[in-house]
Amino acid sequence: MALADRVTQPPNRVHGLPCSVGALLDALDGPELAALQHMLASREWSQADVWKALTDEGYAVGHQSINRHRGGKCRCARATK
Repeated sequence: MALADRVTQPPNRVHGLPCSVGALLDALDGPELAALQHMLASREWSQADVWKALTDEGYAVGHQSINRHRGGKCRCARATK
């Protein structure tokens, strides 16, 4: 690849910590992890439903972080590119 080609593909830099949803996914295991993965993948669970379930269980996640994480538009997704 030449420099002229690279100029159109700037390096991917991720600053800061993973989003609150990604951090929670990293921290959970077993049935709790499986439940959250199911909630995030299911269209039956709205952003508000997921947020309420998580906060009711004592987890701290950003309300908007749920849809950003679902859509691959958070720091977690940029870190894997």
